[in-house]
Amino acid sequence: MCTTTHTPVHAMTAQTCKSNHFPRSMTVIVANNNNRNDNNRFLQREHLICRNSSKAGKTASSSSSSSSASSAAEKVVEVNERAKHWFTADAYYDRAETLYEMFQENQRGNFVKETKFVFDYWHVEDQYAQLRTPAKDYFDLLERSTNNNNNNNNAFEEFERSLLKYAKERLGLSNFTPIWLSAYVDGMSQELHTDIPNGPLAFVFSLTKEPRAFTGGQTTIFNPERLQNYWQRFNSEEIVQREQLFIDIDPIFNRLTIFDPRLPHGVREVKGTKDVSKGRIVLNGWFNEPAISCVGSLSLDDDEDVRRILDNKLDELYEELETLPAMIGFASLILSISNEGLVDSIEWGCDTVVPQDALESDDITEARDSVLSTCAGMLSECVFPKKTDKSSICIPFQFS
Repeated sequence: MCTTTHTPVHAMTAQTCKSNHFPRSMTVIVANNNNRNDNNRFLQREHLICRNSSKAGKTASSSSSSSSASSAAEKVVEVNERAKHWFTADAYYDRAETLYEMFQENQRGNFVKETKFVFDYWHVEDQYAQLRTPAKDYFDLLERSTNNNNNNNNAFEEFERSLLKYAKERLGLSNFTPIWLSAYVDGMSQELHTDIPNGPLAFVFSLTKEPRAFTGGQTTIFNPERLQNYWQRFNSEEIVQREQLFIDIDPIFNRLTIFDPRLPHGVREVKGTKDVSKGRIVLNGWFNEPAISCVGSLSLDDDEDVRRILDNKLDELYEELETLPAMIGFASLILSISNEGLVDSIEWGCDTVVPQDALESDDITEARDSVLSTCAGMLSECVFPKKTDKSSICIPFQFS
């Protein structure tokens, strides 16, 4: 089952998919496809997928039908061979240095002040050991303190706005949990765990400066390639070590790391400094509340036609997805809309989608191809009202 949410004026009305539904000029390019088979057994309709090796000048289907005038220009979108369970954005926030200096200024000196008495030592035997405090309360308190420079004002609030803008426009997620400010010094770590109930994507933003006064401190994630179908892929002649089982992501200053919290993950033990100001300093939380977002001339709030077009097309899409392999995971599809109301281009903002059933490697690829290309192909047909400027629509899909 796949669901996506926004706030429609009316309930969605189920519609029957037409047999010639795929746009004749929609081309879906499949990335990293060396091992893919051109005959996708999961696709029930005319093939939508065009392989990289033969994509030049080729469209998804050769038909003289003019019924899909909505796709007047050829549109290309890549469908990755594998889900992308983590990704990073370096040099993410232009005021990261301000947040860092606020933290450092508060830690300097041996004198007693109220802003130092804010950290909770969170300790669960054999599971969690770290210092943490609600980030908003911490930075608000610093901004109210008399020793702070006015240039620091609203630095954390602006960070939250930047994060929310990114989540809405790229991920199709309209909110995030309260953010923690976490500090790790010698001996502190997080053992492996999962925490999907908090949201479909987790994030870590690093305020840790180089050179580091410690070793460890990486966000560590179980490698999904190893986790999926472990026994089916087991090789008794292979020696497997930690670096093959886990992905380690360094806490580079001003790096935003986003990952799939369904995967076992944790923080490698910090060894070295006991000085909090020199430890692993991060802001972390979870994105949640999937919702369609719209940026530009088109509006979901003020334009009933936009909501109706999306409602109708999504109803058709959900019906079609019921005929395809069951998937689990989260994805967001970003439509770039011209001022003529046509879908100019499509890209995936995120994609953690995997088949629900255990499949062989090639079948995993084919199942993903069939589902994701169907989402891209059908939504590329949308024709929106003409406007003076371009727009962008981000649509989330929660597969469960």
